[in-house]
Amino acid sequence: MKQCEFPNFQFGQIFNLVNKKFRKIDDRCLSKYNLTHFHAMYLGHLYINGEMNMSELTSVIGVDKANTTRVIRDLLAKGYIEKVGESNRKYDIRLTQSGQEVADEFSSTINKVIKESFKNFTDDEKKEFRRLLTKFFEGVGNVGDI
Repeated sequence: MKQCEFPNFQFGQIFNLVNKKFRKIDDRCLSKYNLTHFHAMYLGHLYINGEMNMSELTSVIGVDKANTTRVIRDLLAKGYIEKVGESNRKYDIRLTQSGQEVADEFSSTINKVIKESFKNFTDDEKKEFRRLLTKFFEGVGNVGDI
Protein backbone atom coordinates (compact mmCIF):
# COMPACT_ATOMS: atom_id res chain seq x y z
CA MET A 1 0.00 0.00 0.00
CA LYS A 2 1.34 3.44 -0.92
CA GLN A 3 2.02 5.77 2.02
CA CYS A 4 1.14 9.46 1.84
CA GLU A 5 3.62 12.02 3.14
CA PHE A 6 0.65 14.08 4.23
CA PRO A 7 -2.67 12.41 4.90
CA ASN A 8 -4.55 14.34 2.17
CA PHE A 9 -6.43 11.23 1.23
CA GLN A 10 -7.74 10.84 4.78
CA PHE A 11 -9.02 14.45 4.77
CA GLY A 12 -10.82 13.86 1.49
CA GLN A 13 -12.21 10.58 2.77
CA ILE A 14 -13.48 12.18 5.99
CA PHE A 15 -15.16 15.04 4.08
CA ASN A 16 -16.71 12.53 1.70
CA LEU A 17 -18.04 10.38 4.55
CA VAL A 18 -19.51 13.40 6.36
CA ASN A 19 -21.14 14.54 3.10
CA LYS A 20 -22.59 11.05 2.48
CA LYS A 21 -23.92 10.87 6.05
CA PHE A 22 -25.67 14.23 5.75
CA ARG A 23 -27.11 13.29 2.35
CA LYS A 24 -28.53 10.09 3.86
CA ILE A 25 -30.05 12.08 6.72
CA ASP A 26 -31.49 14.59 4.25
CA ASP A 27 -32.93 11.87 2.05
CA ARG A 28 -34.37 9.91 4.99
CA CYS A 29 -36.06 13.02 6.38
CA LEU A 30 -37.38 14.21 3.02
CA SER A 31 -38.27 10.92 1.31
CA LYS A 32 -41.84 10.96 2.64
CA TYR A 33 -42.29 14.24 0.74
CA ASN A 34 -40.69 12.77 -2.40
CA LEU A 35 -37.78 15.21 -2.02
CA THR A 36 -33.99 14.78 -1.91
CA HIS A 37 -30.99 16.65 -0.54
CA PHE A 38 -30.92 18.68 -3.78
CA HIS A 39 -34.36 20.02 -2.93
CA ALA A 40 -33.25 20.60 0.66
CA MET A 41 -30.59 23.10 -0.40
CA TYR A 42 -33.21 25.29 -2.09
CA LEU A 43 -35.81 24.88 0.63
CA GLY A 44 -33.19 25.71 3.26
CA HIS A 45 -32.11 28.95 1.61
CA LEU A 46 -35.71 30.05 1.10
CA TYR A 47 -36.45 29.10 4.71
CA ILE A 48 -33.61 31.29 5.98
CA ASN A 49 -33.79 34.16 3.47
CA GLY A 50 -37.47 34.37 2.60
CA GLU A 51 -38.09 35.43 -0.98
CA MET A 52 -35.23 34.98 -3.46
CA ASN A 53 -34.93 35.06 -7.23
CA MET A 54 -33.46 32.35 -9.44
CA SER A 55 -30.10 34.12 -9.83
CA GLU A 56 -29.71 34.51 -6.07
CA LEU A 57 -30.51 30.85 -5.48
CA THR A 58 -28.14 29.73 -8.22
CA SER A 59 -25.34 31.86 -6.81
CA VAL A 60 -25.75 31.01 -3.12
CA ILE A 61 -26.08 27.27 -3.77
CA GLY A 62 -23.23 27.28 -6.28
CA VAL A 63 -24.85 25.35 -9.10
CA ASP A 64 -25.62 26.13 -12.72
CA LYS A 65 -28.84 27.79 -13.90
CA ALA A 66 -30.12 24.57 -15.48
CA ASN A 67 -29.93 22.75 -12.14
CA THR A 68 -31.80 25.56 -10.39
CA THR A 69 -34.45 25.61 -13.12
CA ARG A 70 -35.04 21.84 -12.79
CA VAL A 71 -35.26 21.88 -8.98
CA ILE A 72 -37.49 24.98 -8.89
CA ARG A 73 -39.81 23.50 -11.52
CA ASP A 74 -40.09 20.33 -9.42
CA LEU A 75 -40.71 22.23 -6.16
CA LEU A 76 -43.35 24.38 -7.88
CA ALA A 77 -45.11 21.29 -9.25
CA LYS A 78 -45.13 19.70 -5.79
CA GLY A 79 -46.55 22.86 -4.24
CA TYR A 80 -43.65 23.57 -1.86
CA ILE A 81 -42.78 26.95 -3.37
CA GLU A 82 -44.60 29.66 -5.30
CA LYS A 83 -43.71 32.50 -7.63
CA VAL A 84 -44.06 36.05 -6.38
CA GLY A 85 -44.12 38.90 -8.86
CA GLU A 86 -45.88 40.32 -11.82
CA SER A 87 -43.83 39.01 -14.73
CA ASN A 88 -43.67 35.41 -15.86
CA ARG A 89 -39.97 35.86 -16.71
CA LYS A 90 -38.78 37.79 -13.66
CA TYR A 91 -40.10 36.77 -10.28
CA ASP A 92 -39.10 35.88 -6.75
CA ILE A 93 -39.73 32.52 -5.14
CA ARG A 94 -40.93 31.78 -1.63
CA LEU A 95 -42.08 28.81 0.41
CA THR A 96 -45.75 27.91 0.48
CA GLN A 97 -47.36 26.83 3.75
CA SER A 98 -46.60 23.18 2.97
CA GLY A 99 -43.03 24.14 2.00
CA GLN A 100 -42.67 25.97 5.30
CA GLU A 101 -43.85 22.87 7.18
CA VAL A 102 -41.33 20.64 5.36
CA ALA A 103 -38.56 23.17 5.99
CA ASP A 104 -39.51 23.41 9.69
CA GLU A 105 -39.29 19.63 10.09
CA PHE A 106 -36.06 19.42 8.09
CA SER A 107 -34.48 22.25 10.08
CA SER A 108 -35.44 20.58 13.34
CA THR A 109 -33.92 17.27 12.22
CA ILE A 110 -30.66 18.89 11.07
CA ASN A 111 -30.41 20.87 14.32
CA LYS A 112 -30.76 17.62 16.30
CA VAL A 113 -28.07 15.94 14.18
CA ILE A 114 -25.67 18.84 14.62
CA LYS A 115 -26.35 19.02 18.35
CA GLU A 116 -25.68 15.29 18.66
CA SER A 117 -22.54 15.58 16.52
CA PHE A 118 -21.10 18.24 18.80
CA LYS A 119 -22.23 16.81 22.14
CA ASN A 120 -18.68 15.82 23.12
CA PHE A 121 -17.17 19.18 22.13
CA THR A 122 -16.53 21.97 24.60
CA ASP A 123 -17.61 25.49 23.60
CA ASP A 124 -13.97 26.34 22.93
CA GLU A 125 -13.56 23.25 20.73
CA LYS A 126 -16.67 24.21 18.74
CA LYS A 127 -15.24 27.69 18.15
CA GLU A 128 -11.87 26.26 17.16
CA PHE A 129 -13.48 23.72 14.85
CA ARG A 130 -15.44 26.47 13.10
CA ARG A 131 -12.33 28.65 12.87
CA LEU A 132 -10.29 25.84 11.34
CA LEU A 133 -13.00 24.81 8.87
CA THR A 134 -13.42 28.44 7.81
CA LYS A 135 -9.66 28.74 7.34
CA PHE A 136 -9.63 25.51 5.32
CA PHE A 137 -12.57 26.68 3.18
CA GLU A 138 -10.84 29.99 2.47
CA GLY A 139 -7.70 28.07 1.46
CA VAL A 140 -9.68 25.90 -0.94
CA GLY A 141 -11.17 29.07 -2.43
CA ASN A 142 -7.67 30.39 -3.10
CA VAL A 143 -6.51 27.25 -4.91
CA GLY A 144 -7.94 28.18 -8.31
CA ASP A 145 -7.52 25.76 -11.17
CA ILE A 146 -4.91 23.09 -10.58
